[in-house]
Amino acid sequence: MTKKQGFKSTRNSPQKRQFPWLWLAIAGAVLLVAGGLGLIWASSSSGVVTLDVTPEVTGAPRLAVNQEVIDEGYVKLDNTIRTTFRLRNVGNQPLHILGEPVVELVEGC
Repeated sequence: MTKKQGFKSTRNSPQKRQFPWLWLAIAGAVLLVAGGLGLIWASSSSGVVTLDVTPEVTGAPRLAVNQEVIDEGYVKLDNTIRTTFRLRNVGNQPLHILGEPVVELVEGC
């Protein structure tokens, strides 16, 4: 076998592709501006909602419960019952609930 002199193997190596940093920076800036505008719009439109409701009691807080008595009927032992009460302040002063609420369980025959 003979060696060929002066023959170099040249491959068409792929050119290194430069990452488009400029386009990435522009896209990031657009996203930041859009996000900032979205936050400004959300904060301006989600202000405090005031209801035009006349209180039932003036000068003091008053708690109103939508249902004071609940009859769940006959329930087997070790079954969990979940009940929801809706509480509302019908006075014109702030209502503060201190301590644990008292729940009375009445068992019937």
